[in-house]
Amino acid sequence: MKKGILLCCHGTRNTEGIKDTLKLFKIFKKKKKNFIVKIGYLESATPNISSQIDFFLRKNFDIILIKPAMIFPGNHVNKDIPKIIENSLKKYKKKIKIKISYPLLKSKKFIKNIQFNLKEKLSKIDKKETALIVVASNTVNIDAKREINFLTKKLAKNEGIRYYKNILITLNKENLKQQLNKLSIDYSKFIILPIFLFRGKLLKNLISVIDKLNKKNNKYVVCKHFNDYKKVENLINSSKDYNYINKL
Repeated sequence: MKKGILLCCHGTRNTEGIKDTLKLFKIFKKKKKNFIVKIGYLESATPNISSQIDFFLRKNFDIILIKPAMIFPGNHVNKDIPKIIENSLKKYKKKIKIKISYPLLKSKKFIKNIQFNLKEKLSKIDKKETALIVVASNTVNIDAKREINFLTKKLAKNEGIRYYKNILITLNKENLKQQLNKLSIDYSKFIILPIFLFRGKLLKNLISVIDKLNKKNNKYVVCKHFNDYKKVENLINSSKDYNYINKL
């Protein structure tokens, strides 16, 4: 039986971000020796997801496991990737077993893992004087926004932090700066937790804006993004799968 795994990433033009995705890809290949493992990107990088699914279909694989390297249940996971799968199946007129993993947030271990980077910074500052700011990529997906709100509240509750907020960012650095400047002045420190799997322009902009703001008041503390890719691989594989319904 021929079995394939497709690791699906968003994609970035940032070379460091691509290196991060390849680190994760190599871990998958090493651990899943009974599978042919491929990586594909939605945009801004190659190979794309469509061409990799085409590879599996042309080679007559029996099972394809789709593994999104994505945190929240946004449009990419719920709509874009299933649409790409559907188009490929129609093109090759194939009916095979395809399973798609839920995003990382659905893993029971996700919050515990993401909290590690937060605890590392909180151990050095006074929690009573600290506010938690969770920063993630902007989305129009209602489910994703709901999950980001839930994650922020859960992390704050676990750490006993009274004031918490999430900020959804775009590439507009000025808008990010304005949002940070609007935060409550009642706290001496704001601990910033970036919810990104890979380095890219958004994370780079966030760090750049924080560095400039800290030259004035030094009240922002930035945690590492979630960059332990052995743990990421474990979370992706511990997330439940659902059967993609082949409509052919």
